[in-house]
Amino acid sequence: MQPTLTDSLLDYAGISSPGRRRSHNEDALLCAPALGLWAIADGMGGHQCGEVASSVALEALQRAIEAGEPLEPAVHLANQAVLDAAGDDGMGTTLVAAQFHGVDFELAWVGDSRAYLVSATGIEQLTRDHSWVQMMIDAGELKPAEAEGHAWRNIILHCLGREEPLEIGVTCGTLKPDELLLLCSDGLTNELTDAQIQASCTFADTLENLVEQLIAQANEHGGRDNISCIVIGRTATPPATESRGRRFINMLLKPLKS
Repeated sequence: MQPTLTDSLLDYAGISSPGRRRSHNEDALLCAPALGLWAIADGMGGHQCGEVASSVALEALQRAIEAGEPLEPAVHLANQAVLDAAGDDGMGTTLVAAQFHGVDFELAWVGDSRAYLVSATGIEQLTRDHSWVQMMIDAGELKPAEAEGHAWRNIILHCLGREEPLEIGVTCGTLKPDELLLLCSDGLTNELTDAQIQASCTFADTLENLVEQLIAQANEHGGRDNISCIVIGRTATPPATESRGRRFINMLLKPLKS
């Protein structure tokens, strides 16, 4: 997906890759800057079903937002659309979505696709996985370091297309001029640590280069799953003088390639 300039205070870039081990891509991206809406869905259920589930979910989400629904009810409508499309085939998808109003945003997620807030000084995971390993961490039965390589780390507890009513995670925030909001599927986070993701954000020159670099690094580390990411940053006026130490901020200010 080619990144473009938005007509608002935000710039973005998004890209998806099948990875190195899979011949097809069950991830789907939604970039709708006119709605202030960005989302990633990671489909499950096999080649055709996974692709259908992720596409159906994002199409339904966009229609609901266009009709004036708030984000959380829109995710419920997306879930119903996947349930209706599934029939007896058994399909599902994770979802992470961000809706902006100016520079304020709301996040909604189901499953283990994530959102991060990244700055030059750190990275913060804003979402909390609906997964078995996260449940074990919360219960004190598993340490975060143990979860990273656990055989059950890909088992998720909630997804669109499997249940109604659906448990949805929600949070909100404000994007500052020196921050990025990163949405991604687990194909990225299963290959790269938070520190590696933050380092890429710090040293990339543009948002387009950043998403390309993240995908390339995830593939270099194995590319065992489909990999998708969207980065969103605020536009601003570049400073008169720049230093290497401000490269992360410069990235947010430079126009994106068309």
